[in-house]
Amino acid sequence: MTAHNSRSPLVSVAVPTYNHAPFLQACLESVRNQTYPRLELVIVDDGSTDDTLTIAEQFAADHAGRFEHLTVLRQPNRGVSAASNRAIAACRGEWVHLLGSDDLLYPEKIQVQQQAIADWNEPRLALVYSDVDFIDAEGRVLSSSTRKRPPPRLDHQAYLRLIRYNDVANATVALRREAFLAIGGFDEQLPLEDLDGWLRLSVNHAIARIPGLLAGYRRHEGNASRRQRMMFEANWDTLGKFAEQHGDLIPPALWRACLRRRLRSFLRWARKNARELIPVILGDALLSLTRTPEPVVWRRYAARCRALDA
Repeated sequence: MTAHNSRSPLVSVAVPTYNHAPFLQACLESVRNQTYPRLELVIVDDGSTDDTLTIAEQFAADHAGRFEHLTVLRQPNRGVSAASNRAIAACRGEWVHLLGSDDLLYPEKIQVQQQAIADWNEPRLALVYSDVDFIDAEGRVLSSSTRKRPPPRLDHQAYLRLIRYNDVANATVALRREAFLAIGGFDEQLPLEDLDGWLRLSVNHAIARIPGLLAGYRRHEGNASRRQRMMFEANWDTLGKFAEQHGDLIPPALWRACLRRRLRSFLRWARKNARELIPVILGDALLSLTRTPEPVVWRRYAARCRALDA
């Protein structure tokens, strides 16, 4: 597909990548095969040491005609947040579809989401997302994220849901570029940046789910326990930061319920991986029945996670 429909707005796809040579070609092909006509592609290589950059540059040489703009940038390794921020900042489109370099877009993903954005015509809408298939290294579908999904509507207080459960499937995200840059982009100090970014966006902007399985999110084998520990650490830090900056937006009863929910999940992990934390977790869960947690409570759990990895 090389024709560009001038009546459609330019839409950008941002692909941060690091050492994903086995998956990058399929990822980029999934962007090329989108049914949406007017596309820009920005790839940021975060200092890869494998063939990632070579694959990106060859793709750009082979398929420049499919895109109105195709840019490949390289930087020293600074992490996925920094690479994502640079890619989004380099985009020209009003809307940027953010895609991990090991994930896949299904052909109609951008078309479906951009049509919904146009139909809503809501200036405060800053993030849309959809449902996702979880795929393995070979691209086989393992499961799908279609259970317990919020209704397809504009949510002007999405933070009330996100502090309890982050249901935003990253492989399906599209961001209003101006709104994302206005909040300073992703926090490059956090090991996992997504929840923090979505929470900060949701303070002054709407978020919406668009139903449909529109992408494949790749799950890798490896140290699942350590990945979970890192996720807990990032979530504790993120919630502590949000409590410090915007805690008054959340009713006290919801903060307490949120802490109990997070502690239940952490307890299941601790029973297998950090049994010494069980008494502390149970004690804080009991206190949360009547006492609203201060921001330091969230930060303290993040510190405990870091100590486990020391």
